[in-house]
Amino acid sequence: MWGQDSISEAVFRFSQLAGGTLPAGNELSAVEQVQVFHPAWFFFLLFVFAGFLAWIRSYYGNVIIQTVQASTNYQVAIRMFRDNSLLQKQLDQALYLFYFLNMSFLLLLLETGFQLQPYGLDGINLFFFNLAFLVGIFLARIVLLNVAGFLFDRVNLFREYLYNIFIFNKLAGICVLPLLPLMAYTGGWIRDIFHWTGIVVVLLIVLLRVARSIVFSFKKDISIFYLFVYLCALETVPLILLYRWIEGVL
Repeated sequence: MWGQDSISEAVFRFSQLAGGTLPAGNELSAVEQVQVFHPAWFFFLLFVFAGFLAWIRSYYGNVIIQTVQASTNYQVAIRMFRDNSLLQKQLDQALYLFYFLNMSFLLLLLETGFQLQPYGLDGINLFFFNLAFLVGIFLARIVLLNVAGFLFDRVNLFREYLYNIFIFNKLAGICVLPLLPLMAYTGGWIRDIFHWTGIVVVLLIVLLRVARSIVFSFKKDISIFYLFVYLCALETVPLILLYRWIEGVL
């Protein structure tokens, strides 16, 4: 029978053992090893994510096709932005939440796979850290662009831009879901393939978002200079600072 410490370690934390081997004298059984490497809350979260998406689809219709169309067709995105119905607002909020949860778990799996521990956090604590971090970035972008819109007297323009950009957050949340169980419950080089696949998927979505920024600027007659300043100030520089921050933390 397991002791309380073993259960806590198995359910809420990751094993620190390299290569999946146990030190001599350790009495954990093979089943216990599996629990250490695949905490029970992994399955719970994945089940919640799948159920959440199923609920969104049953209540709001085929949101996957709608989101993909909005990410590839500017006119569809504008039509969604101008739809001020309560149903559309609820759908957007649900998909934003779905994005936060899925991307936080994706980051957790990547951080674990690459042995990264910001502030020494791991397990469920690291998941909530990632969640708070993503929400913070999301809210900071809203505040900064709304302030910029107020200063330049273009509030509606900046809000429309934000909506276009956040479509790709929703797309990312949907696209990474099938990869999460594959990243969580595989090992060795197969897991590495899924890790890099997840990174590539996210990078492709970022490139699509940059492309949408360029399209938006042309549609709204925004000069290339101001677009360049924006991409440097609010897209590129934060990524560089984030990388430098992670280097310092880790």
